[in-house]
Amino acid sequence: MKHRLLTLSAALLMLAVPAFAQQPAFTLPQLKAFAEQAPDAFRAQVKSQGFSYADKTVTDQVSMIEYEKFVDGQTTRLMKSTYVASRSGEDGIQLTLTDKAAFEHLVKEARDTGYKPGEKGRIPGGETYQEFKRGNEVVRFVYPKKDTGIGLPSYTAVVWR
Repeated sequence: MKHRLLTLSAALLMLAVPAFAQQPAFTLPQLKAFAEQAPDAFRAQVKSQGFSYADKTVTDQVSMIEYEKFVDGQTTRLMKSTYVASRSGEDGIQLTLTDKAAFEHLVKEARDTGYKPGEKGRIPGGETYQEFKRGNEVVRFVYPKKDTGIGLPSYTAVVWR
């Protein structure tokens, strides 16, 4: 009996491991849904996908919680920002990837679904960004600096509520 239970447990674990060992591929609608979720629902969703808690920052205006996942040398980070009620329009989700192909897929998805190129600029860290707009929806894609130094460069997509 004990042997059968151990065999069953091992088989179930082997079925679950590939889901946790795969780098997630997100779409813009998924990211927008994350931005609209309550923090507890977001936490449950990302943990079910194998993400681990990474960091949390709380001020009187905003709560930011970050989760990360490492697979095959690639890193994926998700950070949810939840603002006080008077600034709730700024609630958003930030997806940071070291997988350039997955990032480029998101940029292509934005173009293919009717988002039009908007503002371009540089953020204080030296990275460049390109915003895409569709109606009142805005997605910002942040590209790494030319010389990123040590490690893989990070690509970021920011989706607001």
